[in-house]
Formats: sequence, structure tokens, C-alpha cells
Amino acid sequence: MTRLAEKVAVVTGGGRGLGRAVAHTLADAGASVVVTARSEDALLSTVADIHARGGVATHVVADVTEIAQLESLRKRVNDCYGPTDILVNNSGIAGPSAPLWEVDPSAWDETFAVNVRGVFLACRTFLPDMIKRRSGTIVNIGSMTGKRPLAARTAYAASKSALVGLTRTLAHEVGPHGLRVNLVSPGGIEGERIEQVISNLAKAEGVNDEEARRRFTDPSPLQRLVSPEDVARTVAFLASDEAGSVTGEDLNVSAGVVMY
Repeated sequence: MTRLAEKVAVVTGGGRGLGRAVAHTLADAGASVVVTARSEDALLSTVADIHARGGVATHVVADVTEIAQLESLRKRVNDCYGPTDILVNNSGIAGPSAPLWEVDPSAWDETFAVNVRGVFLACRTFLPDMIKRRSGTIVNIGSMTGKRPLAARTAYAASKSALVGLTRTLAHEVGPHGLRVNLVSPGGIEGERIEQVISNLAKAEGVNDEEARRRFTDPSPLQRLVSPEDVARTVAFLASDEAGSVTGEDLNVSAGVVMY
């Protein structure tokens, strides 16, 4: 595919899991991709994979909660490939798994610092250049947990709910400048993170891992978790000109667990 040829994409949290799948998919579609996260080893692996597939990519170590590091990231992207066309805000943490009254306030604050403030700061960093050029698109990564209850996950659920309002309002603000902003809300994604969430949920609820896993798969008409590639392809569509009239949307990729 070449639907993103000559585009420059930044993917936060691009070292592992969904972020890696998104980076691969954007690069396969022709974009020059910059992946960023706090762990350099994971980023190097993602970039090496993209190069092996014939794609163009580099990495920048950065913490999305630090304004100065995000500004350095923006400058590095410009130096390497030119202005950013696509920003995918994928960085996020799972946060605590406990009833709200047992959640440590510091764990709550950390969840919002990464999952909400990090998205705000990344948008704030890259939007001025996009507005000046009247060109660009942002895809935020939310979660179905932002729209339906999941026991012992209030901090995470609240942080992902916040992204719905952020995305819709930001799309309204930047639309007159020719920019689009959308949200993708995945279901439980196959991989290391969901396995840890399932294990933590089992402990918090006093059930075994198999029962905790069923709470993710049983509500799905497809009776399964979601592949990272399915989510990544959705992100690539929203980032492309094929979605030129799509903005302010919250698109579920949940194997049917959430249909609204």
C-alpha cells in the first residue's frame, strides 16, 4: 500500500504492543515513521523491524509528560523527515487494579499524567505546525473501558473517558484549520498488556485467570480478543485521505463488545 506515501507520522508508545503494530502498518502504507517512548531498546526493535520490511523509520526517546522532551521530539522529526502529518497518541499505562477506595492517589495521578496529560501535551506540541500548514491529522487511542464498566479499573476508565471529550472538542477547534482529530477505542488487545490486566483483575476480584479472561471475551459476538493489527489498520485508515470527511469520531474496534 502507498496510501500514506510522503507522509510523516509520529507514534507515541511505539516500542511495544499496539504502538509497534501501528508503526509497522503506517510504514507499510508508505509513511516515514518516528516512534517514541521511554524505553530505547523497544524502540530500536520496532525500527529494525520496519527497516527489515523495507520501510523508513527512526526513533526518539521521549517522555510524553515532559514538555521539553516533546519539543525536542518535534524538532528531531522536522530535521529527519520534515513537518509531521500524522500524530498517533498511543502512549498509555494500565494504572491500578483495585476498588476506587483502595487506589493510591499517586497511582491515580500517574494514570492521568500519562493517559490524558500526555495526549494534551503531544497535541499542544505538534498542532501549531499543522495549523500553520493547514494540514495534518491526529488519532488518539482510547479504550472500550472508557465507555463501559470494568471492575477495579476506575482510574483507567476515567482517563480513557476523558479522551472522548478531548477528541471531540479538539476536532471542533481545529476543523476550521483543515485538520482532523479522531479516537479509536479498542477492546481487549491480544498481547502482554492484556495478560497482565487479566491477572490483576483476577486477583482484585478473587477469581482465576480463566474467569477473568471470560469477562473480556464472553460479551463479544466474535468470542475473542482483538488483534493489534486490526486496530492498527483502523488507525491507518483514519490517518489517510480516505477518511478525509471523518473527524471527531470515536471508532470502536472491540470485536463487538461495544457498539455505541
